[in-house]
Amino acid sequence: MSGLSSEQRQALLVGPAGAPPVGMVSNLVNPPSILATGRGISLVFWIGASICVAIRLYTKACIIKQLRASDYMMLISWALCIGYMVPCWIAGNIAPGVDQWNMTLGDFITLLYYFHVASIIYGICIFFIKASILLQLVEIFGQQRDYFSWSCHLLLWTNLIFYLISLLIEVFSCRPVSKAWDILTPGSCLNTRLVNVVASSVNCISDLIILVLPQTRIWRLHTAFHRKLTVATVFLLGITACASAVVRLAYAVLLFKTTDNISYFSYMAGLWTIPEIACAVITGCLPSLPRFFQTVSMKGRFHANLSVGSWWRRERLPTETWVAKDSRPRDMPGLQGVFPDQYPLTAFASAPGTVDRTTRPPLRSFVHPC
Repeated sequence: MSGLSSEQRQALLVGPAGAPPVGMVSNLVNPPSILATGRGISLVFWIGASICVAIRLYTKACIIKQLRASDYMMLISWALCIGYMVPCWIAGNIAPGVDQWNMTLGDFITLLYYFHVASIIYGICIFFIKASILLQLVEIFGQQRDYFSWSCHLLLWTNLIFYLISLLIEVFSCRPVSKAWDILTPGSCLNTRLVNVVASSVNCISDLIILVLPQTRIWRLHTAFHRKLTVATVFLLGITACASAVVRLAYAVLLFKTTDNISYFSYMAGLWTIPEIACAVITGCLPSLPRFFQTVSMKGRFHANLSVGSWWRRERLPTETWVAKDSRPRDMPGLQGVFPDQYPLTAFASAPGTVDRTTRPPLRSFVHPC
């Protein structure tokens, strides 16, 4: 392609990106796509993940009043997720699940560029999510230097090395770098589709290990069976992220095998990274949700009791009496005590900042969360 003139290149760019199958013709005007599906999946999962991150950070900063390394990692993960959303959204504008023969070569090259950018951000994003989850597992279950703590740290460093190598391969897989998306540029590339299959396979294995690891600790806790089951279920919800990663791996294999529909299978593989990332973020935030809802519930009941009590006194006492009484600070019998913890995740001892050490938090934690 090095000998192409500008006119020849332009003629290729406005033509179909691939030859259609036998019996079909290219549709460059209004090709079938899955734009609405892609948009819906993106918005639902990103909004859900953002809400969970906001609840987690509020709980740690305003209720427990201590942020730890896992919380900062999750905040970075969320910011990277927003950054990842940008090339994914733009790719959806260009060719959302469009067959390669139904788009121009110019659109195909642009699509490959945003796929390349998204792939780089994806690896960084996934690493920070896994780092946050592993650090949180250490904070909750790994206070002792035993097999669990060392396993979490080993996984953390293994993922760091793996995703760093993947990042370097993704960025420098082609010479020149622009060859990764511009197929008209002369140069050479590694078999990035094979690398993608290998990376996706390792990613799935890593996800499954992180999913199973906390179960080995939970079922050894000396507590009631139903409490173990509740906590185990919370961490097993991460299976949704694992399932998405497996589907993405399946599309990566199909992408590796295809030679004439790279655009479609690349988009589908990328689309499944969205529920994978979002579900992983949500899973990392789940241990903080019970404390948040417990606080909201207790605070709501406190204000309801306070309002009813004030109304009852106003009805029974003369005006001058209840005005005088309400103007003085007083104790609230029955509310100065402690409340039982109804949520198992707040009942296990952990490092400060992730799960509360006590099962009976003081009233002020519920009345003035911030």
